[in-house]
Amino acid sequence: MRHIASIAAAACLAAASTPASAQVEHRWAVAIGGINMHCNAWDGAAVLIEIDPSINDVGLASRLFNGQPLIELNPNVLAQFSPRVQQWWFAHECAHHALHPSQNSETAADCFGIRRMAAFGILRHPSELQAFAWDLRNLPGTPTGHLPGPVRAQNIALCALM
Repeated sequence: MRHIASIAAAACLAAASTPASAQVEHRWAVAIGGINMHCNAWDGAAVLIEIDPSINDVGLASRLFNGQPLIELNPNVLAQFSPRVQQWWFAHECAHHALHPSQNSETAADCFGIRRMAAFGILRHPSELQAFAWDLRNLPGTPTGHLPGPVRAQNIALCALM
């Protein structure tokens, strides 16, 4: 069976991420919470990662004008969350590229992210889901399909346990 999408996680030599700076950085992998993470789109294309403290969100998945898949991350917003939730945010944004366009939704990206973390051993115990519930509790729902914090946390926990 053809492997259509993946994020890879492996122990990172650096113990912590690079501090946030005002400069935009581009890379193919990023260290989040001591884990080196990268992303491939559903068609196998490597996803470029942009560290940009000026975006008005934790992260965004988009494509450049030439079709290059891109994940933008705001390190200042990410820093408001626990390392496990930061890793999940990356996996969530990766999911928007990794899932086939016909399967791409906010709830599908939430599930993909938590399942990938479990598959790669980043999330080892159901009790770690409590960090998600705590960190996500105040997130508002959005018209684009993000569930409100408590409902979103519950949905993520159910995905992780499936």
